[in-house]
Amino acid sequence: MEIALKDICDWIQTEFEDVEVHDTTPDLYFLADGNTKFPFATIVTRDEDHDSSSQLNREGRYRLNFATDKETFQSLFPEIRGKADLQKASFDYQASDTFFPHPVYGVMRWVSVINPDSVWPKCKTLLARARKIRELRPNNW
Repeated sequence: MEIALKDICDWIQTEFEDVEVHDTTPDLYFLADGNTKFPFATIVTRDEDHDSSSQLNREGRYRLNFATDKETFQSLFPEIRGKADLQKASFDYQASDTFFPHPVYGVMRWVSVINPDSVWPKCKTLLARARKIRELRPNNW
């Protein structure tokens, strides 16, 4: 059974201190330590002009996205060694419960998963790293 979007949001807010959720749109932005510019994670619930490759406008679909560091990104995608590899690679941006580079921000080492289920335990570990990355690099993607 897929993890509900609300359960992910609740887990993030319970697990990490000083997390603010911007929810002024249907999407959620998780910000830490008063940083109002750079989230460490997002949950996207809809397609937009610049990001529609996951076809999130389908009922019940959402995409969890989070920052990673170089080592984590390469451990998830060993075939990607740089921007050129990422541009040449083929990922299914509509696949559920599997990690893929963010369709737009993959070049900044953001990772995505649609409706996590079996990968949720790994997501929790990666979200903790994303939170730490934002703590160490609060002013950049």
